[in-house]
Amino acid sequence: MLPPELIETASLPYRAAGRFAWHFASAKLRHDPFFAHILAHGLIPDGARILDLGSGQGLLAACLVGAHAWHRDDAAHAWPARWPAPPVPQSIHGIDLTTRDIDWARIALKAHAPRIRFVCDDIRVASFPQADIVVACDVLHYVDSNAQEAVLRRVRASLAADGVLLLRVSDAAAGWRASVDRAVDFGVQLARSGRTNGLTVRSEAQWLALLGDLRFHVTIRPMGNGAHTANRLIIARPVD
Repeated sequence: MLPPELIETASLPYRAAGRFAWHFASAKLRHDPFFAHILAHGLIPDGARILDLGSGQGLLAACLVGAHAWHRDDAAHAWPARWPAPPVPQSIHGIDLTTRDIDWARIALKAHAPRIRFVCDDIRVASFPQADIVVACDVLHYVDSNAQEAVLRRVRASLAADGVLLLRVSDAAAGWRASVDRAVDFGVQLARSGRTNGLTVRSEAQWLALLGDLRFHVTIRPMGNGAHTANRLIIARPVD
């Protein structure tokens, strides 16, 4: 997990957006292993153009900005010894459908505009800029199966030849743990946006088959803890 000092650094800018935004940022960064995994394994390179689909209140951007600042100031004694130095992205382009979250992201990260920008739009129709890294963390199950495929086709078209898609999904074949994930995601959707759309889920094998059909080379890693062990991080690279 992220060091407590880094969580504090990354979440602090959300105080300007209000107590709820600040506390949510702190809790999400503390409990979700995605952010620590990205940093610990160097999955985002220096100078990357990042497209963040379903960016929410911009926590990936806040984590990367906070990590760079904390590493710069405290690396000698505080940065985890086995982690590579955090990346400094060239740009981050976040897209999310929830107006409130986009507003909070813009408030918290306004000091970094225009290098980091957020757009309130639907990933099914929004324009995707060219990117070196596309992040889609817990977002594709909010759209139907046809839209999932269409979004992934557009992701592939937007990726650089040596680009990477970082896709976190839940394995629908993981029994009761998958049911827990669906319940949590449904609750998050309701709390954040008031929407009650159904979720479209696939098994790990179905995700891998779809990405293979779209000409991605895929590796997969467990990405959860406790009841959330159905989560998977899919690392997908386009191939000719």
